[in-house]
Amino acid sequence: MGYFYSNISPKSTINSQYNLPKAYSLLSETKFKSKVEFDVITIGDSFSEQDSLGYKNFLGNLGPSVLHIDRFISGSNPIQTLVSLINSGLFENIKPEFIVLQSIQRDFNDRTKNVDFNENIDLELLAKKVKAHKRQSPNYNLQFFSDATLKMPLNNFQYLFTDKPVFSNTHKVKTNRQNLFSNSPDHLLFYKNDLRKLSTKNDSLKTLNSVIILNELSDLLSKKNIELIVLVSPDKYDLYYPYIEDKSKFIQPTFYSTYENAEKEYKNIDTYRILSDKINEERDIYYYDDSHWAPKGTKVIADEILDMMKKTHRIDNF
Repeated sequence: MGYFYSNISPKSTINSQYNLPKAYSLLSETKFKSKVEFDVITIGDSFSEQDSLGYKNFLGNLGPSVLHIDRFISGSNPIQTLVSLINSGLFENIKPEFIVLQSIQRDFNDRTKNVDFNENIDLELLAKKVKAHKRQSPNYNLQFFSDATLKMPLNNFQYLFTDKPVFSNTHKVKTNRQNLFSNSPDHLLFYKNDLRKLSTKNDSLKTLNSVIILNELSDLLSKKNIELIVLVSPDKYDLYYPYIEDKSKFIQPTFYSTYENAEKEYKNIDTYRILSDKINEERDIYYYDDSHWAPKGTKVIADEILDMMKKTHRIDNF
């Protein structure tokens, strides 16, 4: 998204160090009316869609049986979708001990803003949607005759004077440490919306309202004897903010100082604290060239989920 000429620390190189077998099932592979039990169901956005290197697969390889709700089912708002699936009667047949609900931080307060607790998903229509769905592989090949061939030289020139060129979706800022990622880059790349949505993220009233909504969602699940575990995935900007060399034009993120101190009736993974601690110990907690957590960060999250499951004393055989 930044149209850079080169990549000092490619995602592909990081991923090539891992070879995990698939250890989870997909809802699209499951008959909705069948009686089946899982230890945990996962639902979320792109942070939950990292295939064999996603937290759901690391978790499955640790022992629990995992069912993942496909992204084309969970859609743009996994929080609303989970509410709708509860009302659909799905969890009368598919019975988990836990549900892990994940949301990227920058969309979290927007996703809770207008949750309809009466919305329902018709399982017959959902089954037809699953049957009609065709998986597509994204094409990342750069076409020679494309606007990228014009934007690339212009963007790379503008990066000499600004942290985000006009045609770029990526900020590039100097860091005060060079051991954050492999091959020691002296800068940080992060997605433009990490900044654009900062006012919503930093709005403490909206964050507290999000907690109220999730408390209500947790209450719905507890009536079905299901425990809710929540993951709010930190935006790369927020997580790596302490390492930006010149913070004078960047507003300090405050979302987690509000969110983590709010009283919750659900199980919460303290992602910001956990991952911040890990950054001080290891490189590549997030990808250098991507907005998502890398396998090291993903494994830490999976370990935390398993520990939380064990602490409830409902699952103790792993």
